[in-house]
Amino acid sequence: MQIIFQDPFGSLNPRMTIGQTVSEGLRIVGIPRGSRRKDRLEALLGMVGMSPAAADRYPHEFSEGQRQRIGIARALSVDPSLLICDEPVSALDVSIQAQVINLLGDLQDRRGIGYLLIYHDLNVVGYLCSEVAVMYRGHIVEYAPTGELFENPQHPYTLSLLSAIPDPEGDTEHGLPALEDVSQDIPDPPSGCDLPGRCTGEEPWCRRSRNLLEAVGGNHFVRC
Repeated sequence: MQIIFQDPFGSLNPRMTIGQTVSEGLRIVGIPRGSRRKDRLEALLGMVGMSPAAADRYPHEFSEGQRQRIGIARALSVDPSLLICDEPVSALDVSIQAQVINLLGDLQDRRGIGYLLIYHDLNVVGYLCSEVAVMYRGHIVEYAPTGELFENPQHPYTLSLLSAIPDPEGDTEHGLPALEDVSQDIPDPPSGCDLPGRCTGEEPWCRRSRNLLEAVGGNHFVRC
């Protein structure tokens, strides 16, 4: 298991060259110095779209998108079966985000790596993930296969997240309810539902007891 961090600059040692950073993983897994480690290093850099010449340069010499590619190469150096992706493109310019997202999708297809993606943009989640767990205030409130979640959302918070996705056609009417924006204090943790005062479908008992995740069909679970 390895991790791709949200901040591509803060996660790289500024005093180490890119070659030293990526080779650290190769050393840990026992690839000896010399041509074998060098070949593997160049292969990893090429896999993420970086030139072998990058190995002799330092993090500050690269753009944010390039630094994130280097972070991905470092994560791949120990040949993991699972990558934790912590908001992996949120710190990047929009024009670069799509490139890194496509790179992650390509690596997923080619290497069969599993991703645990932590992200706030459901468009990105829908592109990379086969299953989705929606969390609110530290609790999973809905869990389902991606297609099922997008086509048949059940929890009010999921509905609100989907309503916030921009429509490329410019139509702001999604037909999905948004949560109320309230200023009242919410107890932490609340004794009942996590959405007191925000949900348009709230009933009196919602504030008194916390529901468990319950199956609503197939592998689809909801806490409401």
